[in-house]
Amino acid sequence: MADKPRGLLRGPKFNGKHTTLIAPAFQVIELLRDDSRVTKIVIGVIKPRKGSGVSLKAVTIEAGLRLMVSGPSSVQQFYAYTSEPEAVKIELEKLFAV
Repeated sequence: MADKPRGLLRGPKFNGKHTTLIAPAFQVIELLRDDSRVTKIVIGVIKPRKGSGVSLKAVTIEAGLRLMVSGPSSVQQFYAYTSEPEAVKIELEKLFAV
């Protein structure tokens, strides 16, 4: 786990209980934090994985989006509460466009 930028997890969208992030998730969290369409961000578990590269998987759920951010050695799950999941999903996919 890398050191996250100062103040990344501050604000009303976070509950402050879980603050560990994998490095590839920093940009995702920053985008979600600054997007007015997102009302809450829930930081989930980190699991080890084998593989390489960085990727994002966004799945629409009833409350908004379930996000899986994969890094070189781990994957982390997030939930973004939003009433406009497709619009937020498009913005997130721009971060990982090749």
